[in-house]
Amino acid sequence: MLPNLVWATDFYISSQTDNTVSVFDSDSLAISREFKVPKGPVNFVVDAKSNVLYVSHPDNGWVSVVDTKTDKVIDEIKTGGQPFGMALDTERKNLFVTDWSRDAVLVVNTVTKQLVDILSVGKSPAGIAIDTVGRKVFIANRESDSVTILDADSPKLLATVTTGDSPYGLAFNPVTNQIYVGCVKGNSVTVIDAKTYKVIDTVEDVKSPYGFAISSNGKSFYVTSQAQNKLLVVDAGSLKVTQRIATGKMPESVALSKDNKSAFVVNWFSNSVSVVDLVSAKQVQAVPLKSESRIIAISN
Repeated sequence: MLPNLVWATDFYISSQTDNTVSVFDSDSLAISREFKVPKGPVNFVVDAKSNVLYVSHPDNGWVSVVDTKTDKVIDEIKTGGQPFGMALDTERKNLFVTDWSRDAVLVVNTVTKQLVDILSVGKSPAGIAIDTVGRKVFIANRESDSVTILDADSPKLLATVTTGDSPYGLAFNPVTNQIYVGCVKGNSVTVIDAKTYKVIDTVEDVKSPYGFAISSNGKSFYVTSQAQNKLLVVDAGSLKVTQRIATGKMPESVALSKDNKSAFVVNWFSNSVSVVDLVSAKQVQAVPLKSESRIIAISN
C-alpha cells in the first residue's frame, strides 16, 4: 500500500489481517506498543498538530480517526465506496482520500469530520500526494495509466498526464517540483514536472515499484521494488538508479530516519521491517512484525 514520505523517530506500521497498528521505535529498533483499529486498515496519515491519526478501511467504506495520545478510535468518517490513499492539507484542514471503486477523490473536512466533496478522477485511483505550497493534489489512476492533477482549493482539473502501465504509488518532491509515479506493470517510475505537467523522464528497470521516500534535501528518492526484493536509491538530478539494496520479501513501504542515514522498509511477505544503513547500502537488521504488515508512516 501507500506510505507517507517522511522521516522521524517513531513510525506507525499497519497489519491488515490482525487489525492492529504497531508503533516502531527507530532508535531502539523495536515495537514499543500496539493498538487495535477496525477491520482492514490500509493507509494512514497523521495530523501531528491535532494529535490525530486517520486510517482508511476500503472494505468498510470509512476512515477511522485515532487519538494519538490515547491510541483510541474516537470517530469514524462514513465515506462509502473504498477509501484508499490519503493526503492531508494542513493549510485548509482538508483530507483528500482516493476512492478506488468510485473513481473519485473524496474531500473530508478535518474539523467537522464530514465528507464535503466528491471529485471525479481516473479509474481505480490509488496513490495521492499534495503540494501544500503550490496548492495542487496529485493522484495516480491505476487502471487509466494516468496521473490527475487537481487544484487543492477548488474542484478544478488542472491536467491529466499519461504515465507508464498501472501507476500506483506516488510521491511529490517539493525541492525539485517533481512527481514520482511507480508503474507496477510498466516496471518503471514516471517523473513529471509539477509546474509544466510534462513527463521529464522515465526511470527504467524498477520491477514492480511500490513505496517511495524522499531525502530531506530533495537530492535523492527511494523506491521499493517488490519483484526484486530491493530498495532502490535514485539521484533526483540525473534520475539514475545509484544503488540497489537487498531487503526482505515483497517490500511495500519505506520511510527515512531523521538524519537520512537509515531507511526502514516494511516487507509484506517477510512480515518484517528491514533496517537499512544507507551509508554502507546494506540491510543491517530485520525486525519481526505482525502478519501482513504493509504500511509505514510517521507517528510524530
